[in-house]
Amino acid sequence: MKLSSRADYAAKAMLELTMSPDRPVTLAYLAHTQNISISYLEQIFALLRKHELVRSVRGPGGGYVLNKNIDEISVGDIVKAIDLPEKEKAKDNVPTGHGAPESAHLWKELSSMVYDYLSSVSLRDIHEEHKKHSGDKSSQAA
Repeated sequence: MKLSSRADYAAKAMLELTMSPDRPVTLAYLAHTQNISISYLEQIFALLRKHELVRSVRGPGGGYVLNKNIDEISVGDIVKAIDLPEKEKAKDNVPTGHGAPESAHLWKELSSMVYDYLSSVSLRDIHEEHKKHSGDKSSQAA
């Protein structure tokens, strides 16, 4: 299982939302902090909204906020929201060619183990880890 750059950007954006639990975060701000285009983030956030991980707040001071508590959202949820539509189209990206039938089960099992691990890591876990490494002791998550 290979995580896409979209899933990586989505996880980073979701982490950024945990840093501002009391106010919406704009896509313009996220695009600036991650150095990616707003249109790319719009695609990512459309999928996150569809999977009810974030919600938009309209009007002045609007943007995006988490739709659930940070303990209730896992990295696996984010990856599933972003990468699963691609994986379904690609039929799980199972290797083909010599030895493929024998190794297909191995790759599916490995992908399942990686996804299970990612599902055990909450946004709170990565928020706390980020605070440790950034030295930010003042930020409190919802």
